[in-house]
Amino acid sequence: MSIWGLDPASKKIAMFTDNDGLIRAAKLSVPRTDRNTELLVLRHFMQQVLEFDRDPRIFCEEPVVAGARNLRSTILVAETVGVVLALDARVYLVPVSSWKKSTIGRGNATKDEVREWLQSSHPQYAQQCGVDQDLTDAAAIYLHGREVDASI
Repeated sequence: MSIWGLDPASKKIAMFTDNDGLIRAAKLSVPRTDRNTELLVLRHFMQQVLEFDRDPRIFCEEPVVAGARNLRSTILVAETVGVVLALDARVYLVPVSSWKKSTIGRGNATKDEVREWLQSSHPQYAQQCGVDQDLTDAAAIYLHGREVDASI
């Protein structure tokens, strides 16, 4: 059993885990094509990453409703999250403010604050993420999931 943090987007997914000291940070961005193909590629990628994990528990950031002007973006992210929910895994959707509150201490922390917190609190994870904000978020979501999973 391992815990994964997942940061989904419309055409990319960032995944992070630390399974007994084996840190894995993976990210895939798919080229623009028809939506069905994009989702199939994302699903295949996640299945490959999780292939040898007997009981994955995935903590996935839930889609953010960003207002009427960005409704299409919200729908595309929700479709990606739907692919995650269809995996053979236990999936827990996590609001952005929840994972930020439990890790950084503030539900409205900025991207810079998340990156700085990860660098100071978990430098080995920050090193694996480099400057990639999606992987940084996935690592923070993983840490939130690890905390929550202990109480499940």
